[in-house]
Amino acid sequence: MDNNPNDETIKEILEEDQIENGGKKKSCFVRALIFIIMLTVIFFGFIYVQQYLLDIEAEAIVSAAQTATALVNNSSTKNDLVSDEAQPDAASPVEQPTPTPDPITVRTATIAAQLTSVAEFQKTVTSVP
Repeated sequence: MDNNPNDETIKEILEEDQIENGGKKKSCFVRALIFIIMLTVIFFGFIYVQQYLLDIEAEAIVSAAQTATALVNNSSTKNDLVSDEAQPDAASPVEQPTPTPDPITVRTATIAAQLTSVAEFQKTVTSVP
């Protein structure tokens, strides 16, 4: 009986198993490294998206506040009634009609003020969740 071919075959099989087991350990390390990298990318991506959304919200609040106060800063429509009442003009007995502001501008300012109010309300912190 010749056992040499079988012994060589068994040795080759054992060597292949040792090589495969070493390869699995390396691939496990590589898988763990890739998993950690993916988690890091997802985490920082989440932070980036949240920051982007907060920037958009801040810009919306600022533009809404600017729109709401636009009529106050405009000198042509600035409280004409109050200035007429504060300084009555004795020379002109006929009252001149005050020009009404553009209805679209008034509506836009009203909506902007409401949105600003809602945004400020959403930022308030309550003691009870």
